[in-house]
Amino acid sequence: MKRATRAAVRRAGLGALLSLVVGGCAQLDGLSEHFGGASRGAGSDPPSYKVVPVSPAAEAGAAFMRGRALELDGKLLEAAESYEHAARLDPASPEIQRALAQVWLSAGEPERALGYAERALELEPDDLELRSGLATLHVRMRQYDRAVELLEPLFEEGALNEEGSFTLFTLYLNLDRVDGAKRVAQKLVETSPEDVRGYLALGAVYEREEQPALAEQTYRAGLAVDAEQPSLYEALARLKRSQKDTQGELAALRERLAVMPGDPAALLRIAQIQEDAGERAEATATLESLVAEHPELPGAQFRLGLFYYEAGRYDDAIARFQAVGRSGAGADGDPTRYENEVRYFIGLVHEEAGRGDAALAEFEQVPAGSPRFVDARAAMARLYERRKDFPAATAELKRAIAAAPEKLSLQVYLAGVLQRSGDMPGAVALMDELIRANPDEPDLYYDLGVLYGESGDRDRSLELMHKVLELDPDNASALNYIGYTWAERGERLDEAEGLIRRAIQLKPEDGYITDSLGWLFYQRGLQQQAAGNSDAARSSFNAARTQLEHALELLDKDDPVITWHLGDAYRSLARDHDALVTYQRALTLEPTADDAVKIQREIDLLQRKLSGAKRE
Repeated sequence: MKRATRAAVRRAGLGALLSLVVGGCAQLDGLSEHFGGASRGAGSDPPSYKVVPVSPAAEAGAAFMRGRALELDGKLLEAAESYEHAARLDPASPEIQRALAQVWLSAGEPERALGYAERALELEPDDLELRSGLATLHVRMRQYDRAVELLEPLFEEGALNEEGSFTLFTLYLNLDRVDGAKRVAQKLVETSPEDVRGYLALGAVYEREEQPALAEQTYRAGLAVDAEQPSLYEALARLKRSQKDTQGELAALRERLAVMPGDPAALLRIAQIQEDAGERAEATATLESLVAEHPELPGAQFRLGLFYYEAGRYDDAIARFQAVGRSGAGADGDPTRYENEVRYFIGLVHEEAGRGDAALAEFEQVPAGSPRFVDARAAMARLYERRKDFPAATAELKRAIAAAPEKLSLQVYLAGVLQRSGDMPGAVALMDELIRANPDEPDLYYDLGVLYGESGDRDRSLELMHKVLELDPDNASALNYIGYTWAERGERLDEAEGLIRRAIQLKPEDGYITDSLGWLFYQRGLQQQAAGNSDAARSSFNAARTQLEHALELLDKDDPVITWHLGDAYRSLARDHDALVTYQRALTLEPTADDAVKIQREIDLLQRKLSGAKRE
């Protein structure tokens, strides 16, 4: 390879397709002179003289010159025709094959260029420049085996530059030829010990070989060369993460922060680790310090907004979400990616804070093309239903269904809205239609059963729950529904307990199922108390209290009905003050209007009882 050409290859890297495959314009210009033509600038007119061929070689030269002129004028297809004519006359000319490869590459047809480049190399097998260019073309075509076959001789001869060597390394890994990759990586470290990329490559090989100790040793050798190289710290952290060594990963990230204080990528990952570990306060503090130093990071601002939202810090959450739109494109993403997410979550914040009109205004602005459009419309339906505006809720759900007809949950939700608005026939008709289309889907029978239960037809709801169990005997929701219904009625309590305990085995962390077991114990206690068996009743009431307290512990957010149940259990144990406080707590958790009346009645009774006891 000429020294100047080698230098150009080193500057441009292996990706410089045109110069590599064609071999440089100077060679073509020289070829033009050999055939008696003249080099011309782009845009000049073809020569007016005629070349009178006196031999196939001369005619090939003339055809080549015409092709050259047409190519310079941008007439690529005509140039290709002329080159192909030249190739038929002189099939042994590597220059013509090169020119054909070049023109088809320029025309955007690398598949056609490939054959001509292969033919050129066949004619000039010792042309290293052509070989590397052809390998690049095969990489572009994702024909990695052939690319490796072409690059390997260059690597063995020491004629492959660093960029080419890294390309060969990557190809070996893509082909799962770890030994070859290792050989290249070791050579890179040996020949360029000051280049940390070699250490990264060799460390990656050791990781692939499942030799983590050697991988870490290699990455640290790279850090000895350049202690401020972020990719080496990233590699160490990734290595520890692959070993599920969270503390090791944190140590690597903190090493990075010691060298690069405030590094956004390290802080983001630390916050993620803290969040995964349930250390929400620590994760929040990490993100707060990050956005204080780097307000331009939309991803960090957005995540911090979510933390505030989940913690009930609604104004802080809105401030973070709004900051996303003001941030530029940071290291953690483009702010436009979060635009509609921000509107949706600001809407959720307003909803949680009881600002319904503001929530509706935000949800309304989520456009139809957004991934959050369906969620926003469902949220609007939820708000309208809460206001008893059933026509508006129905309209929003129909918009959501039109955008995502495959989401059965939306249609089930619509059936629920119809039932709660008094249109039970419409709700049943919609559910029956869904069941006809999906006869083996147990959840649909379950949802229809719930609708019947909410409308007061418990017998029909139980029939449907048994149908669910026919399709899915381990359906915890159906087991719990049947067991809770029997417990609520105070009937078949032993059978109900068996069903509920099966459900708990399937979903031990479900607070609602645990509540069912507590409520069953409470109902059993009432029956024992009515039968005059006070000791057994007290034991059942204590079991109820234990289960109900545990149910609330399992929930992320207190539930008004379970809290009400716990108040009943305290009252049955003569813990009147605890019962009063618990009932009052239930009333703050937004129970239904009917439930609120019943809870208030219990509060009034207890307050009169307690005030009477004080007077006495």
